[in-house]
Parts: sequence; structure tokens; C-alpha cells
Amino acid sequence: MRLEVLGSSGTAPRAGNPASGYLVRSGETTIWMDAGPGTYMALLDRVDPEEIDAVLLSHMHADHCSDIFALFHGLKHVRKSDRSVPVIVPDGATDRVLGFLAGGPDHAILENLKFREAQPNESILVGDVTITMQAAHHSVPALVFRIESGGRTLGYTGDTGPSELVEEHLSAVDLLLAEASLQDRSDSYVFHMSARQAAEMAVRASVGHLVLTHLPASLDPEESRRQAAEVYGGPMSLAAPGQTYIIGETSEEEL
Repeated sequence: MRLEVLGSSGTAPRAGNPASGYLVRSGETTIWMDAGPGTYMALLDRVDPEEIDAVLLSHMHADHCSDIFALFHGLKHVRKSDRSVPVIVPDGATDRVLGFLAGGPDHAILENLKFREAQPNESILVGDVTITMQAAHHSVPALVFRIESGGRTLGYTGDTGPSELVEEHLSAVDLLLAEASLQDRSDSYVFHMSARQAAEMAVRASVGHLVLTHLPASLDPEESRRQAAEVYGGPMSLAAPGQTYIIGETSEEEL
């Protein structure tokens, strides 16, 4: 199983780095995980959109989901495709998409994108990949993903504050992709984690490799790395566009 970083910028895209978006590939299965602005263009460099087997949206904040509309337009109006791609979303997401489009249950987006509102503890099989959901601790309904294939496991926090439920759900994953929106400071926001808090989660959950992501442009990434390294002594990386991780190995490669 491979994790490919399309974008890792927190809150908004920046030059050279789209917002949150990743590809997960295992065998013949391809999953697009979060679709932040700029990630559809990055995706086009790596895969034909018609090869996507499913899309996972952790939540409906724009920096994690807005390029779902680019996928719809690409399939419907550019490729004239009749594919219906499963899109796994949290509660209420379908109505939010239709509300943005001022559309109803007959809107054309529902022909190409098959929204499925997943529940905590629900598992879904996509090809040879099993995805199990849990609730994140965030300001809107949000999902945490545990992804398993071939005996390897990937955990993705999406956006979340510290949470014992999230920590338990991601216990002992081979690679933990964890948001690190904050650095140590007195005004920490309860619905996001600092790099140190992400590292503390990685220690308690006994993960194999920690990858920090969702760092806003306002932060010094090396300071985030330093703060996390004070807590977590295992393999650790900062997510960046073009990186590929082979789940179960500690190295990373550039595409």
C-alpha cells in the first residue's frame, strides 16, 4: 500500500503546495483522500480520474473538499463520463454539497458522484482496501480513517483536536498521517492539534511512522518537526507534495 501526497498545506493552499489531499493505492485500487483546493490538478499528473475507485472526504471545510467539484466537472463535462464514483463523507455532507450548487436530489452531480454518509465504527471495502471510520474531535462533523490492505495499516486524522477515541482508533498503525496545525502556544485551538500533541498521540498509539501534515504557511515547519521530535523518537517526516510512502517502510521517495 502506498500513500502519495498531493498537497499538505493547512487552512489554504500556497504556492507549490495545494491544501490537503492524498492518493492511497493498493494493487489495482486507487483512493483519493481529501480533495482540498489544488489537489485535483496534482492528481491529474498521477492518475486518470476515471481510475479513482473512491473518494474519502474527512469533513466539509473547503480546504479539505472543494476540489470535489473539479472532479465532477472533469468527469461530467470534460470526459462525458457516465462513471459513478463512491464518495465517503460525514453526516450532512450531501446536503451541504447540494446547497452550494443550489441543487436538489435530481442534480447532475449525483449521477457522477455517489455520496455515502458513513458512521463512526463503520467499515467499507473498496477493492482490496478496508476503510474504518471514527468520529474526529472537530468543529463540524468529521471522520478519521483507518485504512488496511495486505496486512498494512494507514491512519489519517483529518482535522481533529486531541481525542482518546481517535487515538484508540489509530492504535498501532504502520503510518500515522496526523494534522499538526499548531505549535506550542497559549491560545491553542481545541479542534486542532499541535505538532507536539500529534507526537504524543503517536507515542501513546504506538505507531510505526509519524507524518505531520496540514501545516499552515504561517508556521516554520522545522520548528514543528523539532517540537514533535522532543516527544516522538520514531521515524518522522513532514508531508510535502510529491512524496510517496510505502506503508510499513520508514523511507520516503520523491515522485
